[in-house]
Amino acid sequence: MTRTKTARQRGFQALIVGGGVAGLEAMLALRALAPELVDVEVVSAEAHFYYRPLAVAEPFGLGKVHRWEVADLARSVGADFSFGVLAAVDTNRREARLASGAVIEYDALLIASGARAHEAVEGALAFRGPADAEPFRALLDELESRGTTRLLFAIPSGPVWPLPVYELALLSAQEFEQRDVDVRVSVVTSEPSPLALFGIRASATVRSLLDARGIEVWCSKYPTAFTEGRLSCVPDGSIAADFVVAGPRLAGPAIEGLPSDQSGFIPVDEYGRISERENAYAAGDGTTFPIKQGGIAAAQADAAAESIARLAGAELEPHPFRPVLRALLIGGDRTTFMSVELTGGSGDTSEVSEEALWWPAGKIVGRYLSPFLASLGVREPHPQADEDVLRIEIDEAALHEIKWER
Repeated sequence: MTRTKTARQRGFQALIVGGGVAGLEAMLALRALAPELVDVEVVSAEAHFYYRPLAVAEPFGLGKVHRWEVADLARSVGADFSFGVLAAVDTNRREARLASGAVIEYDALLIASGARAHEAVEGALAFRGPADAEPFRALLDELESRGTTRLLFAIPSGPVWPLPVYELALLSAQEFEQRDVDVRVSVVTSEPSPLALFGIRASATVRSLLDARGIEVWCSKYPTAFTEGRLSCVPDGSIAADFVVAGPRLAGPAIEGLPSDQSGFIPVDEYGRISERENAYAAGDGTTFPIKQGGIAAAQADAAAESIARLAGAELEPHPFRPVLRALLIGGDRTTFMSVELTGGSGDTSEVSEEALWWPAGKIVGRYLSPFLASLGVREPHPQADEDVLRIEIDEAALHEIKWER
């Protein structure tokens, strides 16, 4: 059964698949850039949007992952929401088919459904986000009752986001030290140096934080499996351990009707356009861009949203995706802000500071999403924030009804 445009959907219909960072950033961008030209519908297999970066703090009682209903967030800015799983796309007919059998027509499609997390190190405890906070806390409690042990944190190769693993290692070492528990904490990573993607200065700062906590780091090792008290690594050798916690490896959405590489990731250009598919875009972890991180996903979504707004008739010149990686590292004795331009040029463009390098100073950095979440209580917008990013018509009554957990 095809769902045609309703009376409310008289304009250009933009369909966003995914209610994560990229999907919500694109939703907010379109409502800000072309509110009178574009009708926005969000379809998501997840009913909730989680502020996932805080999952590493939850096991230590340092914070709780915020959670909102995606339907509430969409309604607050005049967008529609449907719960569903995308099964296939027909770009010639401009139709998206859901697993339920429903078919949604669109004028422009944005795939922002993210990536799928898989176990990367056999035998290790995987930490993928909020759902793994409780098992990880149980592991910490067990370690504190066992006496002398060795805990390894493993960062696999391939499409991964390594920062949360370092945060877990730093926070764990800090807790063991405060409780006078003899647990040796180490990190095993496929990176050439800790958080090498942030540049020389940032990597050196992270190394000093790890050294200050007595955390040994094994670089350029590719962890594969944990069995019989040893973590096997490629190309050779193994490392003794009592327990191993590993980050996940990611795979793309591999959507029928859309191109993808061998891992399921969707190829796009600098404007988010899907290769050889008219009026179809993608942004976020599900694309072939190698770094899978919320701020990168939001920047990709902005480029795609501007292109879609232009298609709908908005008088603007779309800007290409400019990869600037920003992250807030928690752990150690201070919070560390890191930023680097991923331009591929010469020289180290990294910045490191204990003071905020962006505003609102949250872990998710999005031109539209960050101030929107700030309005919900995650952070208070700075008085000198760029007013342009706040020009979104919000239904105040709907906004106050949004249910969330702190």
